[in-house]
Amino acid sequence: MQVDKSRYPMIINVHSLFFRNLNYLPLSLCLDSLDHQVINMFKSGFIKLNKGEPPKEKTTKAPNDRGVVYLGHVPHGFYENEMKHYFTQFGEVTNINIPKSKKTGKAKGYAFVEFLYPEVAKVVAETMNNYLMHKKILVAKYLPPNQVKSNTFWRCNKNQIPLTIKNRSIQRKAMERPLNPEQEKRSKAALKRRIQSLQKKLKSKGIEYEVQIEV
Repeated sequence: MQVDKSRYPMIINVHSLFFRNLNYLPLSLCLDSLDHQVINMFKSGFIKLNKGEPPKEKTTKAPNDRGVVYLGHVPHGFYENEMKHYFTQFGEVTNINIPKSKKTGKAKGYAFVEFLYPEVAKVVAETMNNYLMHKKILVAKYLPPNQVKSNTFWRCNKNQIPLTIKNRSIQRKAMERPLNPEQEKRSKAALKRRIQSLQKKLKSKGIEYEVQIEV
């Protein structure tokens, strides 16, 4: 089956990507399907009509061009979803990082919020600094690009926290595992030393407190 070249000029300019001779195509390949595949490759940039044409600049802003705000004294319950909903009133929020304890999975009390524009981040830092929220006074500080670490938001685009859950499970199993007699003896001896040290500190403050431990 011959191909009408005037009807398919785009296929001719592809320089026979699929076939060396475009005058003849296998009957099993539909022209409409071929048109669709070629158009998709043009849209994706895989095929270019003019090789000398410079590539189009991406509109996405580089991470270094964005603004980051450090938040301290973050109250309990003010987490990722609440922060994004709250700070959207200032501008577009691109990333939020709330560091959590590896053992318990609880928030450590501070956070990093990234905005699309540095000007918005500066306004947020100025507005939210010393702001009273849930009986806590927030500490907000704008971080220049040279003070933002490259791994600050390395896990923020993931919707789950597998490490904290895994470590919490590991710690719980480690605490609940049965001890052999030798380990139990060492554990009680360490506990006795800690209590004796505490008793010495209390005695230095004038407090008499005795604790009996079976070893």
